[in-house]
Amino acid sequence: MKALITYLRIQLKIDLRDKGTLLNYYLVPLAFFLVMGAVFSSITPAMKDSLSATMSIFAITMGAVMGAPISLVRMRESNTLRAFKANGIPAAAVLAVHALSAFIHLFIVSAVIYFLTPLLFKAAFPAAPGFFFLCAALYLLACIGLGMLIGVIAPSQAYTTMFSMVLFMPTILFSGIMFPASMLPGALGWLGKVLPATYSLQSFYGLAYRTPADIQPSLAVSIVAAFAVLSFTLAVWRLNSLKKTEQN
Repeated sequence: MKALITYLRIQLKIDLRDKGTLLNYYLVPLAFFLVMGAVFSSITPAMKDSLSATMSIFAITMGAVMGAPISLVRMRESNTLRAFKANGIPAAAVLAVHALSAFIHLFIVSAVIYFLTPLLFKAAFPAAPGFFFLCAALYLLACIGLGMLIGVIAPSQAYTTMFSMVLFMPTILFSGIMFPASMLPGALGWLGKVLPATYSLQSFYGLAYRTPADIQPSLAVSIVAAFAVLSFTLAVWRLNSLKKTEQN
């Protein structure tokens, strides 16, 4: 445990010194929040009722899916993972440190959005702040798990960007963030149902804002948690498979 904490501390220091990490985790999500928050609050004033949740889902998805995989792919391309293996560091520990690092960065971003949204756009504060951060944390875990999975599947950084966009764009368009999911045609509506953002948004509605939700909040939270467990499990399995392949 002490070694894991030391590794995490070192990783956080590396992140803060890396311009790409700061760009992916802070600058781009927050810039996107400022622009889209202004657009949504002006065009659709009704979105102010849950704007903090919507903008948090935007920022988390962008940071976790498009930023988190890059460090893993770089490690694979530079054979850093082999060095970890040679020193007896398991794949699960490597993923855990990178996931925790991403979680800390993006949770800070979510907190910034929580406090700034009402101040900048006169949006409503959630009725239950504790549940807001619980929903944000669960969605963070689900998205970071998917980001880790992309990081161990993509053969290069070019493929990482492509895979990330394939996941990011449907999340923005079909999860009910930009407009009600009920407006989508049948096939696209079903596509939205396989995205964790769809269930995260419903959990925000029911638990954090105490407003009617299309899906029972407890069920929505359970589904988001299941996404997190499944994605991390697959990422660890894939990374272990890669190490065995490299040894052969």
